Amino acid sequence: MVAGRPRALDLDTALPVTLRLFWERGYSGQTLDQLAAELGVTKPTLCRTLGDKDAIFVAALDEYHQTYIAPAEDYLAQADTLREGLQGFFAVFVARIVDDDLPPGCFMGDTAAATGFDAGSIAETLQTLLGRLASIVHQHIETAIDNGELTSTASSLPVLQFVLGQNSALSAISRSDPTQTQLDDVIEYMLNGLPWAGADSTPPG
Repeated sequence: MVAGRPRALDLDTALPVTLRLFWERGYSGQTLDQLAAELGVTKPTLCRTLGDKDAIFVAALDEYHQTYIAPAEDYLAQADTLREGLQGFFAVFVARIVDDDLPPGCFMGDTAAATGFDAGSIAETLQTLLGRLASIVHQHIETAIDNGELTSTASSLPVLQFVLGQNSALSAISRSDPTQTQLDDVIEYMLNGLPWAGADSTPPG
């Protein structure tokens, strides 16, 4: 009797599942045997298609970026003003937070905060993806200072650190199961905290 060919791995289906499992369980909490079983393939098929555990985790990080970070970057790229861009930028993260089908927190941020990723492909991928995000935000902040949307006395790097810090804060808030209204108010407070030229930083009603 001739054995059947091992089931191939469908990446369009496998990568979202892989992301979710690593997001829920973390790097150390997810074994390749468990992952292969969840995907319905053999471990050799999994590794032959995606590589070792580090390579598979990198693929999960890339999937997270493409699904949840790239749309936020696109909002900034397409917006006419920094405020409009940041409203869309934060709205993408809020949509992720209020989605009950997704794990809490930020997969990229949680990975960056974890110990054990100081070198290697995972650390390099994090540096690339987080650096890309910071560069895009920084570019739009500098444009806003140059065109007078932000006050001319503003320094772009502290503003960048503030914006990225607020994004991290949203991820932390997500663990307390906030409502959409609460998150919208938080975003408004965040935006009012920026040095807009001639702005009246009125708290949301």
